[in-house]
Amino acid sequence: MKYATLRLSKINDHKKYFDLNFKLIDNHFAGKWVDRVLAAKQKQYPISEQWAMYNINNDMDSRFVIKNLNRLISDVDAVEPLFGFYLDNLKDQDKLNKIHSIFEKHHGKLDDWKHNTLFEGKPESFRKNLSEINQFVHACESASGSPKIRIVWFDLPKTHSFMGKDYQLFTHKRTFGSLYHLYCDVGKNIEDLATDKDEHHHDVVPNIHYSADCTVYFCDDNEDDVKKLETQCNDYIETHKQYLADKGYKIGDKRLTTGRIELAKLDTTLSKDEVMEKIKHFNHIQDFFLT
Repeated sequence: MKYATLRLSKINDHKKYFDLNFKLIDNHFAGKWVDRVLAAKQKQYPISEQWAMYNINNDMDSRFVIKNLNRLISDVDAVEPLFGFYLDNLKDQDKLNKIHSIFEKHHGKLDDWKHNTLFEGKPESFRKNLSEINQFVHACESASGSPKIRIVWFDLPKTHSFMGKDYQLFTHKRTFGSLYHLYCDVGKNIEDLATDKDEHHHDVVPNIHYSADCTVYFCDDNEDDVKKLETQCNDYIETHKQYLADKGYKIGDKRLTTGRIELAKLDTTLSKDEVMEKIKHFNHIQDFFLT
């Protein structure tokens, strides 16, 4: 496999589509990620959240994400009252942290939900809605961020862990049009805890597992912003080193590595402005495949 293709379309017209083509990076981790994508395709798992195109067009605006987050909260509370409140303002980070902590507490890490008595005797939509609340919290947090497209397969079990040398490939710098692995554990990673001022979280879960899930970013980070984020993460680790040690992560543990792994680079003759002009006319992730 040398290439990846992300096919975008209109949600009401799949015949109108646009392909973003990527050339895979030649490193040891890209092959492991390819294996996970092929596993998802072989099992015929659908792409989850085919709407997950952030800050690219007007479809996923603040009203869309707040409306859907509150709808999901209402649907969950109708089955089992877990929240009892709604989000009114995208900038209310404390309330977003609180909503995430409730999800985190009741869903559990990765596949813990399979043994959780909370879900016994309840419709499958209850767990699905609770899980989707987590995604809409992150959608709210991304509403004023950089343009990106997330490709995720929630049905694919998260059973594969990073190895020591994988962490050497992590970077905080994002390059326009590059494809990166996506954090797939349940909880808050170091990056989120360092920037969200979250006083409601239940546990720290650093970068432990990987999956087929990935993100395309349409931005170029400057060195000052990269250094600032790295400093924030390092300061958090140093300030909370006893807390992290109590959780099983001592200073120097490779699992505390922050950032993401670059998987592929956009392969196009279009300029950055032309790429953004093309993709803004689409609002649906139709397919993702490897060749």
